[in-house]
Amino acid sequence: MCASPRIPNQAQLPTEPRWRRQLVAVCCWLCVCMLGFTACTPAPDKVKGNIRVVATTGMVADLVRQIGGDQIRVEQLLSSGVDPHLYKPNTDDVRAVTSADIVFYNGFKLEGRMSDLLGKANSASKKYVAIAESIPSSESIGDPEHDAADPHVWMDVTLWAHATHVIESTLVERLPEHALLFRERASELRSKLMKLDEQGRTWMASIPESQRVLITSHDAFRYFGRRYGLQVEGIQGVSTSSEAGLKRISDLVSLLVEKKIPAAFVESSVPEKSIRALLEGAAQRGSNVAIGGELYSDAMGPSGSEAESYEGMMLHNFRTIAKALGGNTDTVKEQPK
Repeated sequence: MCASPRIPNQAQLPTEPRWRRQLVAVCCWLCVCMLGFTACTPAPDKVKGNIRVVATTGMVADLVRQIGGDQIRVEQLLSSGVDPHLYKPNTDDVRAVTSADIVFYNGFKLEGRMSDLLGKANSASKKYVAIAESIPSSESIGDPEHDAADPHVWMDVTLWAHATHVIESTLVERLPEHALLFRERASELRSKLMKLDEQGRTWMASIPESQRVLITSHDAFRYFGRRYGLQVEGIQGVSTSSEAGLKRISDLVSLLVEKKIPAAFVESSVPEKSIRALLEGAAQRGSNVAIGGELYSDAMGPSGSEAESYEGMMLHNFRTIAKALGGNTDTVKEQPK
């Protein structure tokens, strides 16, 4: 009979340090958790939104966000207070534009130094959409300085409302499964903008006719003046890259004095040096002209301010201009939520 194999008793077995066994157990547990997390967590591109969208200015981005909602992810290139005329794209901007599915920008050469980056041809995988250029050609105002249209289209609320159509159609084309949502949001947004336009017209009409002269740092308000019935004069031209000449300042001083205009306005994205020089010139001729307030022209306001949205920005401008030029802002039409 064969002898049974000898089984060592418990005391004879080699022992492994307790800390090592605990370490192995913890490592195994972590591996299982990481595998489960990887399997259950969606890829970063799918966490929120189905497509990647880039928008240049805050005014463009705000419309895109309101229409696109949670179905898209929007990256805004220019923050509040940044002058798009002079902005130079950095490496991150180039990366964002080249990796986006859709790029919405203003157009009409507003994003001057970014034009080469933005003016690409559309393809099956990427669209570049200049929303300001979607307005009827008969509505654009010429800019003789740059052989192009004045880019400040958003200053006429009705034209900016018109620009929502191209955003809507672009998103519907790319994500047809969400077409109903995009169309509903765009329609609601246009309704809000029409009420905003009505409020602006009411306040501007309350300014005494002889004082309906809007003088600002640069010529960004021509669409505004045409729509809301003000004579608009900028110290600089349509682009902030143009220089303000002494003759231009002298001519505007004469206008302020002759028409007894009570105020001129600084802009959030433009240095106020030229406006200060204008007021000093008026004071030397015995005319007390005040700074009527800060207007938002080429950029919206900072987060947390009234002007952080397009509607808030324009409401701020309407109110500031009306109060400084002798208008009445007591009549407030309820803005939709």
